[in-house]
Parts: sequence; C-alpha cells; structure tokens
Amino acid sequence: MIGVWDMPGPRENNKIHPSKSSDSLVPAVEQAAKILLFFTRNNVAHANLTEICSAVGISKGRGHAVLKTLAAYGLIERDESTKRYSLGPALIPLSRSLLKHLDIRNTALPHLEKVAIETGCTTLVGMISGDYLIVVAKRDGQTPLGITIDLGHRFPLTAGAHGKAIVAFLPQEERSRILKRKNLYFYGSPERYQKARLVKELEACRARGYALDMGNLQPGIHAAATPIFRVGNRVMGAVIAVGTFPHEKAQEIGEKVREIAQAISRSMGGEI
Repeated sequence: MIGVWDMPGPRENNKIHPSKSSDSLVPAVEQAAKILLFFTRNNVAHANLTEICSAVGISKGRGHAVLKTLAAYGLIERDESTKRYSLGPALIPLSRSLLKHLDIRNTALPHLEKVAIETGCTTLVGMISGDYLIVVAKRDGQTPLGITIDLGHRFPLTAGAHGKAIVAFLPQEERSRILKRKNLYFYGSPERYQKARLVKELEACRARGYALDMGNLQPGIHAAATPIFRVGNRVMGAVIAVGTFPHEKAQEIGEKVREIAQAISRSMGGEI
C-alpha cells in the first residue's frame, strides 16, 4: 500500500490567529483553541510548554493553566517523563462524530462508491480548511498499487488536480491572492511551478469542469478533480478520483468526477 501526495504542506506563520476577527472572543477559550490548532496546523505530534506558548503568544503561566484544563478533559495529554504535550484521546470521538454527521459525507458516499467500483479509483471528498483540503469522505478503489488515503488526511490546498480545480473556480481576487504565494504545489515541489502552464490548465478546467494531474505529484499516480459549491456558488471543497488509470481514460474519469461534484453541489445549495 502506498500513501499519495505525502508532501510537506505550506509553511505556516508561527503565530496562530482566528479565521475571523472579533472583539467578543473569550480569552481563555481563544487560547485553548489556539493550542489545539497549534498541533494540527503545524503537524506537530509533541511539544513542550515553551514551544506551545511561543506559537500561541501567551505566557508560560497562562499556557500551563490552559494545558492543565485541556488535559483534565482528555483534549491534551502530558508525558510526565518528557514534560511534552500531545493531542488527547477525547478528540477522537469528537472528530468521528463530526465526520459522521456531515451532510456532505452522507450525500457523497453512494456516488463515491459507484465511481470507485466503475473505475477502480480511490474516490474522495475534501473540504477546504485554511491552506489545506481535508478528506471527509472516501471509497477505496482497486488498483495494482493499493492507494491508501485516510479520512482526515490533509493535502496542501494548491496541490495537483484538486488545487487546479479549486483555484480555477475561485473569484478573481481570491485566485490572484493565492497565486501570489511563495510556495505553490500544483506540480508537486514548488520549484516545479510553471505559471504559463497553470494558466492554460485553469482555463481548460473552467471550460470542461474538471482538472487533471497525470503523475506530477507521484509518478504513475493520476487524479481528476472537480470543485464542490455551496449556497452562493462559493467553492467549499472538491471531489477527487485517484488511481493508476491510463491517459486515454482521463477524460472519462474526469467527467464521472464532475457528475458527482454536480450532484453534491446541488445538495449543498450550489451549482457548478
């Protein structure tokens, strides 16, 4: 079995900020949220008090108090031998409950199952979360390489087929802002980024409704993706089919992915 696109994500600012500004945030709750997000956004398994407080921007005294409270509820664990902290087991049922009750997941699964059977591709739904696309639903396909992608896996937002599909349908201002980033993962390593090539592929994606990646992220592994829209026709995620399909099958699989995305978008109040 092999994992797909296990590349480092975008380098993130060491400080963690709320996604929306507000004058009515509760300081202690905000600090607890920032501590939990520190582990997920930076892909950190363990960290000491100094590292956490530096990233969150709070004093060690305050950090220790918040961590102790989170630990009391199982949201954080502390290794007494190393004095290092990690995410706690109480988060597991919380995340499972979220994934289980997401309407988009229940809507998507029958469609994913159908395409996985018909094409042999592993078929996914990912939701946009900051600079990442997070897998919230999937059906494994049958391929010679045994592609494995777990629920909750995070892909860089601009990676491969889904990156092109999402960015192609963003409003112009938002698209321009993303394309000004230093590190773009459309073709794997940021050093391989080609602006002229991407512009043509984004135009093609808007015309046909899906984007392709033919072995750029991992040799021999191909993908097709189409964005999912919510109310107001805002992009909220993408459907992706990943497999070892040949080039001559790419269009067929891309059209199947587009059909899935259209059905899911309609259920979310959007339309491609």
